[in-house]
Amino acid sequence: MKALIIGSGLSGQSAYDYLIKNGFEVEYAKSEDINSGENLKNMEYQDRLFSGLSFIVTSPGISLDLPIIKLAMKKKIKIIGEFELGTYKIKSNIISVTGTNGKTTTVSLINFILKDYNQNIFLGGNIGVPVTSFCDKVKKNDVVILECSSYQLETTKKFHSHISAILNITPDHLNRHKTMENYVKCKQKITKNQTDKDFLLINADDDFLMQNIPKTKAKIYYFSTKNKVQGCYIKRGSIYFNDNLSEKRLVSLSGIKLLGEHNKSNILCACLAVYLQTGDEKLLKNIKDFYGVEHRIEYVKTHEGIAFYNDSKATNIQSTLVATSSFKQKINLILGGSDKGYSFDELFENLPKNVKNIAVCGDTKQKILDSAKKFKYKNIFVCDSLKSSVKLLYDKALPNEIILLSPACASFDFFKNYEERGCVFKKIVKEMTENEITLFEHKKEIEI
Repeated sequence: MKALIIGSGLSGQSAYDYLIKNGFEVEYAKSEDINSGENLKNMEYQDRLFSGLSFIVTSPGISLDLPIIKLAMKKKIKIIGEFELGTYKIKSNIISVTGTNGKTTTVSLINFILKDYNQNIFLGGNIGVPVTSFCDKVKKNDVVILECSSYQLETTKKFHSHISAILNITPDHLNRHKTMENYVKCKQKITKNQTDKDFLLINADDDFLMQNIPKTKAKIYYFSTKNKVQGCYIKRGSIYFNDNLSEKRLVSLSGIKLLGEHNKSNILCACLAVYLQTGDEKLLKNIKDFYGVEHRIEYVKTHEGIAFYNDSKATNIQSTLVATSSFKQKINLILGGSDKGYSFDELFENLPKNVKNIAVCGDTKQKILDSAKKFKYKNIFVCDSLKSSVKLLYDKALPNEIILLSPACASFDFFKNYEERGCVFKKIVKEMTENEITLFEHKKEIEI
């Protein structure tokens, strides 16, 4: 059988290796095949491209609006996402997590809690580990934990998860999905093939999500930091589980290391998933030793009383609002990056009062400035780079204040991904605080 892979990044390369290993004839689509809509109108060109082709494998970043994808669909050639391709072979229980924010923290915490479980655990998906890179190794009694993005769920048809969780839904990726309705439908596909033997976990504190609970055959459990629910909730400083028959204390929240109220919701979801999978509340004690994930409100260092935090994974407005609400100290905030198709009015309408100064850079700087002006936010400065943003805010920060990178934007204007952006930020902080600040210049700063 012959397969064509569209997208040669990490997922595409993993899919290629997986298919070759399993006896398929495989090739990558050439850039001219992907981008040349005019050539696709030529029948000879079409025959060369699609002759003998059994299916196409797409990386998550590949839009279904590409002419080559649309033509393949018209010719009834099967389109499979790398994510679903990898899950075809998995016969073990899958715990899957989606949502606009908190996915990486939650799946990482589930994985951490299960470190003392007596089965092999595999963690992958949107967290940066393609499913095709490990699916051949999974045995029936193992547990697979998957972070699921809307891009990955968009192409799924047969994906089945024993325990699925939706953390929250707020506007994101509208440049790809066009409308909130499309975005919500992608998220809801996480439960599409679940049966009455499976579980769907829903954040009862998210009003929008509660109004958009997908139709499912799975048994629904909830998690809430505010109210008693069928599922997991907080009571007297501990997490409790209630199945409408009895109430059970699972674990104390005393001594947890994760910052912010939002992480209590992530902890509840992780504990509920683990408890439903294992029935063993003793495993949940591990939550106290979990410090969080890289690039998500990650403490970098303190220099001359000023603390630096890397929240590069905040690629949307809601993530940035969550990060800024996690601190009581005054915050000097770095915003900006590549455009995801929304305005920043919501950000400035809800920005905590302890945000003292803002430095903006990147493709979205003008949109951010427009929203800042609309809400009469004055302490905002335009910089030409991440480095100059850090330098400017360091000049303005006082002891006991925070410098926080929480961009509310994707990173593709200057960086390959949010990980690279976060690593560059940490490198800048390290160099800046170990040498003299005067080594760095900042240019084109404009105060409004």
